[in-house]
Amino acid sequence: MAFFPFYMDISDKVCLIVGGGKIALHKVKVLLQFNIKIHLVAPEICKEIYTLKNSAYETDLNIIKREFCQEDILQADIVIAATDNHELNRYIANLCKNNNKLVNVVDDKEQSNFIFPAIIKKKDLLLTISTGGKSPMFTVVIKEELEKHIPEYYGDLIDILGEVREYIKEFVPDGNMRKKIYMKLIACGKEAGRGLEQKEIEEIIGGLKEL
Repeated sequence: MAFFPFYMDISDKVCLIVGGGKIALHKVKVLLQFNIKIHLVAPEICKEIYTLKNSAYETDLNIIKREFCQEDILQADIVIAATDNHELNRYIANLCKNNNKLVNVVDDKEQSNFIFPAIIKKKDLLLTISTGGKSPMFTVVIKEELEKHIPEYYGDLIDILGEVREYIKEFVPDGNMRKKIYMKLIACGKEAGRGLEQKEIEEIIGGLKEL
């Protein structure tokens, strides 16, 4: 199998998760960061999932306490089979494939047409790590190693770079100069260990434009 990594806007899409245990909980926590609507179906649901719904995700997380039925997939854009019943997971996967649905079967990449990478997210900074489904545990190890080198303020710095990008494109016509400005902004942010203030940004851009 050849899994290609690409980023897709899933905001306001519908994800069906079948299962109510710890693995389903993990998938819910990850997906809720991306503004997706989740329908979770299972006869038994762990209390942590209810806690999530009762906190900040009342409108994004719909819990349905019953057995799965095939009609559940009809309104879903993405389906995750996260039960501890391998036969049920396989049935869900075949049903989804026959209806052209994206489906992930936890711990069974052969039945999946997409897989979940490990994710490092700092605001709009998003890094994903995958071993192609061969070793989820090694993926976790790599994620932990990378997280040590990616400080929280990187997300703030990216926000700032995004805010000034249009201004720089409009008022700095020279491509080489724009590159110098971006590199200087990044270097100053890293040196300060934080996002930059407006006055600092103006001084950096003005100083380089005068060179």
